[in-house]
Amino acid sequence: MARIESETYDFLDGYSNSEKFFLAHPFLWKITFDYDSSLIANVNDAIGKAYSSQDDWRAITEPKRFEKNGNILVARSVTVPNENSQFDLAGAENLGGFLPGYALTKRMDFLSKNLAINFLDTEDDIEHNFFRPWMIALGIDGLINRRLLCNVTLRQYNNKMKLRKGYKFIDVFPTNVEGYALSYNDEAFQEKSVTFAFKEYKPLKEDLPAGRGDIDASLFGPIDLANITA
Repeated sequence: MARIESETYDFLDGYSNSEKFFLAHPFLWKITFDYDSSLIANVNDAIGKAYSSQDDWRAITEPKRFEKNGNILVARSVTVPNENSQFDLAGAENLGGFLPGYALTKRMDFLSKNLAINFLDTEDDIEHNFFRPWMIALGIDGLINRRLLCNVTLRQYNNKMKLRKGYKFIDVFPTNVEGYALSYNDEAFQEKSVTFAFKEYKPLKEDLPAGRGDIDASLFGPIDLANITA
């Protein structure tokens, strides 16, 4: 009985006092599109190759117009891509009564790893005025036009507004713009989902307090090994 009480105390004490057990806040995050000022021009240049009128599917806005302090305010929710590996049997099956081993045969390709973002439908509609033209531009020029790609950074914060974790998605491009229905019925605010693929992604480093993490030795100058004692 005493052991059970001790284990219960350890559980409650850990989640109450130890920061490594503090529960994450899923709503403390922001997402940023990283690109130079030529992306919207490149989208419109590609569209101009297929449409005679300059206004046909012309991109008239861009994500940076919806940013405040590096955060796209109309991004309502984001779905981080999953990681998946496929395994198969290795060696002869049940040879001599021994079970076969396993071998990794395939890691999920990046076209199957989807980054999905839901955007609120505001008066200046970012889905209609940018992401849909961007997709059409890619349909015209294809991925051979590297100027139609950009990077996307996702950051998640703790309750002290320090970076917990995040990802940088490299060479991002949209693969699907979700359709939507309009109705005279009372509905929730309209959200439009855009799905992206990417070439690769990397983790962001968390904001570590003093005394943790790697130390940059260059900050301390050269080390005199002769004066180091055991």
